[in-house]
Amino acid sequence: MDRVMVRVSSAKNSFTNRFSPARSYSVSAVPQTPQNTFSFQTFVYLLFALCGIFLVAHFIFTASESSRALRSSLRSLPAEAILQAQLIEKAREIEKLKWEIDQIRKGVDLKESNMNEHEGVIQQLKTKARIEHEAKTKAELALSDRAGALHECQQQKTALAGEVAQCHFDLQALLGAGGTTSRAVSQQSSAALGDMARRKQEMRSASSGGGGGLGAAGGLNDSGQEELLSDETSSQRAYAF
Repeated sequence: MDRVMVRVSSAKNSFTNRFSPARSYSVSAVPQTPQNTFSFQTFVYLLFALCGIFLVAHFIFTASESSRALRSSLRSLPAEAILQAQLIEKAREIEKLKWEIDQIRKGVDLKESNMNEHEGVIQQLKTKARIEHEAKTKAELALSDRAGALHECQQQKTALAGEVAQCHFDLQALLGAGGTTSRAVSQQSSAALGDMARRKQEMRSASSGGGGGLGAAGGLNDSGQEELLSDETSSQRAYAF
C-alpha cells in the first residue's frame, strides 16, 4: 500500500512538472502528441490494477482466515460430538446405577421386614413354650400332691383294713363267749363301719378332685376303693354271722 501511494505521488509530481505554468507558456500552440495521453491512461490503468490486486489480496487473506476458522470449527466439532456422546453415556450409566441402588434398597427393606416377622414368630413361640413349661410344672406339682394324697389314702386304707380285721376277730370272740355283750360289739362294729364309710367318701371326693390329668392316681384310687368295698362286705357278712 505504501508503494502504491509513493507511485501515485511520483506520478502527480511528474504530471504537475509536465504541465507547470512556466512550461505551459513555453509550449507552443502545437497540439500535444498522443504519447502523453497514453502514458496517463497507462498510469490510471496501473492504478486500477494495483487497487484490484490489493482487493483480491485482501479477499484472499480474509477467505484464508475464514477458512482457518472454519477448519478449526470443523476440527472442534468431532471432539465436541465425542464429548457429548461420552456425557450421554455417563448419564445413562448413572441412571443404571441409581436403579440398581434402588433395587438393592428394596431388597434390604424386604429382608428386614422378613427378619422382623421371623423375630415376632420366634418371640411368640418362646412365650408359648414358657407358658407350656409353667403349666407342665404346675401339673407336676399337682400330680405330686395327688400322689402324696393317694399314698396317705392307701395308708389309711391299710389301717382301716387292719381295724376291720381286728373288729371281725373281736366279734367272733365275743359271739363265741356269750350273747351278753353282743349289742356292745354290734354298736362298735356299726361305728367302725360308719367311720369306714365316711373315710371312703373322703377318698372319693379327693380322687374326684384330681381330674383327668391324673389317670394313674385315679386308677389306684379306684382299686383302693374296690378293696375297701370288699373288706366292708366281708365285715358285714361276719357281723351277720
